This record gives sequence, structure tokens and C-alpha cells, in this order.
Amino acid sequence: MSNVRDLSLDLIRGLAIIMMIAFHFIYDLNSFGFTQIPLFTHWLGIAWRCLIVFLFLSAVGISLVLAHKDHLQFKKFLKRIFYLGLAALLVSAGTFVMFPDGWVYFGILHLIWISSLITILFVNHPKTSLLIAVIILIASIFDQPDLSFISNIFGPYLPIGSVDYYPLFPWLSFVFIGIYLGHYPYYKTVFSMRSHWIQMMGRHALVIYLSHQIILFGLVASVFFLLN
Repeated sequence: MSNVRDLSLDLIRGLAIIMMIAFHFIYDLNSFGFTQIPLFTHWLGIAWRCLIVFLFLSAVGISLVLAHKDHLQFKKFLKRIFYLGLAALLVSAGTFVMFPDGWVYFGILHLIWISSLITILFVNHPKTSLLIAVIILIASIFDQPDLSFISNIFGPYLPIGSVDYYPLFPWLSFVFIGIYLGHYPYYKTVFSMRSHWIQMMGRHALVIYLSHQIILFGLVASVFFLLN
């Protein structure tokens, strides 16, 4: 395992964080009626959301390769999984209190948690990972695999909608693509720019993710109540 930081990976995470903050800011403005920007219906909004998720999840795959391609750092991996799981539980608990009809039961952190457990097994198999990613993406076009039985089991205990929902398929494919890119780092050519502030945000992506929406929602809500 190399001790040299991958600055391109930090840049990817940082850019994803900035785009996510902007996306959620518009989402909050929409929620309080300040704007009516179609984030989830217009193709630009959908593409923007997909790009953010792709950057986050491919970065997960790349980081797994950088950390474990020589040999599995078992204690380090377990520590990472523990903190990811704890963060996911905090998101679920927090949104259950704030949005009981739309709390997050399988958001982006839950997806990263379970995807890490799956893809760590393929960390030294980049071509197989890319093949799996392609198969998942193609299968998803035909609504496969059918996991409706899971919804039938847990459905009565889950909200009808969720403010943040990312099912395992097709999003798992992006982590597998990250595994491939970890071995064939074409991303370093695309993300060759250097920015101290963006890369610093990338290094603290989890903390920013957990705190940004609390701040944004609070600010927008405060302005709303001041004006009304």
C-alpha cells in the first residue's frame, strides 16, 4: 500500500461534494417554495444526480484498490466499515426524527457500506469487476434482478417514499467500475487539476456529507420563517 496520497482521487471526491452541496441547496429551496427547479424530472437534473453518484461510488472502488491491492488491510477495512455503518445509522436515525414519512433507510452511505463488503472480494480482479459492472447495467435496463421480494418482506416497516434512496442495483456497478479504474487509472488524466481547497474537501468528504444538509436546511428554513 502506497503512503502517497492520490490527489486526483481527492479532487474527484471534492468535486462530488461541491456538486452535492449545490444539488441539495436547490432541493431545499424547492422544498420551501423558493424555486421550482425540476431536479428529478428534467434530464439535466437526472444527469447531474447520476454524475454526483458516479463520482462518489467510483471513488469508493478506487480507494479500496489503493488501500488493499497489495494485501487486505483487514483491521483498516473493518474500522472503515464500522464508521461507515455508524454514519449510515446516524443518517437513518436523524431523518426518522425529522422526516418520519420519508426517512432514509437505504441512502448513499448504506449503499457504500454494503458495496464495500461486496467489492472488496474483487479488489484484485479489475477486468472481472468491469464485466460485472457491464452486466449489472445491462440487467438494470430490463429491471433485473427482481428484488421485489425484499420490499414485500420489509415494506410494512418502511416509509412509502424516502428523501434519499439508492438501491444496490444499478448503483453497485459504479463501485465495480472504480475497482477497474484503481488498476487502470485513466481518471488521473481527466482529473489532473490541482486545487488545495477542493482536495481538502475531498479528504473530509464524510464529515461534510454528514453536516452539510443540516446547515443548508437550517439556513433555508430560517429564511423561510423570517419571510413568512
